[in-house]
Amino acid sequence: MNSEEELWIKQVISGGADAEHAFKAISVRYGPKLYSQIFRIIQNEAIAKDVLQNVFIKVWSNLSSFKQEANLYTWMYRIARNESLTILAKENRMSHLSIETAIVQIIPGHNGLDTMTGNEIYQHLKEAIETLPEKQAIVFELKYFENQKYSEIAKLTGTSEGALKASYHIAKEKITAFLKTKLNH
Repeated sequence: MNSEEELWIKQVISGGADAEHAFKAISVRYGPKLYSQIFRIIQNEAIAKDVLQNVFIKVWSNLSSFKQEANLYTWMYRIARNESLTILAKENRMSHLSIETAIVQIIPGHNGLDTMTGNEIYQHLKEAIETLPEKQAIVFELKYFENQKYSEIAKLTGTSEGALKASYHIAKEKITAFLKTKLNH
């Protein structure tokens, strides 16, 4: 953790005039990244904004219990992910991730593919990710969509970097195989 983050945390915990300024700095730095992560899970702009507000309320309320062994963003990411999944469970939604980059090459010229919409292809990707065990899905999301370093994912999940690399590789192979089967049949 950098010294700027440490200062912000101390200012928020100690309260006073600097607390709001420090928390605003935390919000400005990490809000957009957290919103992006939340939106990928929720797939609804209004609900994602509400979840982000809930995340910041929880961060404000629990910052004094934050163990500075992990990176501040990693801790906030965990809160955001848990809050998002809780909302999904309450809403009984099964939305997961959106497509931002290609994961598998789709063979062009296939009649079925030529008529598919982006939303239909997204549904197939979502299905593929939902077939993964939870830990593989988390590792895949953090590495592929969030471009997190394995060292950060290790702090978040409590898993060794070697095991994470293996999980990511297996998850990517499973998703690729699933999509090839679904989209190139």
